[in-house]
Amino acid sequence: MKKILGLLLIFITLSASDYTYELKIYNTLLSNIFPNKHIIKVWSDSAKKRAMLSRLTHVQFVSKQKDANILIIQNDTNANRNKPIFVTNYKMLLYYKNSAIGGFYWKKGRPNILFLKSNLQKYHIHLPNIFDKYIEDDL
Repeated sequence: MKKILGLLLIFITLSASDYTYELKIYNTLLSNIFPNKHIIKVWSDSAKKRAMLSRLTHVQFVSKQKDANILIIQNDTNANRNKPIFVTNYKMLLYYKNSAIGGFYWKKGRPNILFLKSNLQKYHIHLPNIFDKYIEDDL
């Protein structure tokens, strides 16, 4: 019983640190995607992402896609393709490859960040040079 409680405590601690790490990554990404905006209007189809990102002071969630600066998509296949889309898994990145500016997702316990050059250009988004290693020409 003590071993199970110990393993559960370790898992909760690791999950909390992943959560904090993911929140910091989103904070950095959104701040650099929209460097001139004090408030970034976000629409997301994921209640979990909304709950997490609501902790960021410069993020405001909107109920309509048309009012958002960016759409954060986990599984919605009917997103407004006239808005910058940022996805949370590789499957959605493939689905929205002609309109998604990029994605952030976990693979084998590691964070993966990817931006699509043509879509960054399409939405006139210029990232700092520190993101160059995450920008791809194609999938």
